[in-house]
Amino acid sequence: MIAFDKFNAIYAQHVDDIFAVAVLDVSRREIAEEITREAFLALLESSETLTPDQVPGWLFTFSRRLASEYWLRWYLDQSWADSPEPEPVPAPQHHPEIPFADLLARCSMLKPVHRACLILRFVHGMSRREIASHTGLTENEIKGHLQYGLRLLRDMLASPSDEFPAQELPADA
Repeated sequence: MIAFDKFNAIYAQHVDDIFAVAVLDVSRREIAEEITREAFLALLESSETLTPDQVPGWLFTFSRRLASEYWLRWYLDQSWADSPEPEPVPAPQHHPEIPFADLLARCSMLKPVHRACLILRFVHGMSRREIASHTGLTENEIKGHLQYGLRLLRDMLASPSDEFPAQELPADA
């Protein structure tokens, strides 16, 4: 780990430049402060592998990466927030001969998290917000798990097998 006085000298020398670049990258002062803080904390953890002449470049590169990650998260949050929440459509209403529990049990591609989200949404009628508070996942994660789980169920129903003949799920599912 880097010595405290040496770290203070590096911090004093580079903090204003790192902050200025972060402000230019994200256009928000509070996010730029967070990026600057994270960059210097990461420097403390990585200081043993860096030579003194590598520190400025490493700090700038790391802060730019944090800014890119911020914009990626922002874009994903916006795209998820802009898309409407699908209406709950329980499978048994459209396929009374195939119980929803059987569909879930026979779809081997579903992970436990997909099954849990599908059950909470379509059996218990919970909203994404309620599922998120119940499971500890974010609403965006819940939406993704629901969409992926429904796609897997559609694919399973669309491909004919001995157990399930080919059937069409409505597009609004």
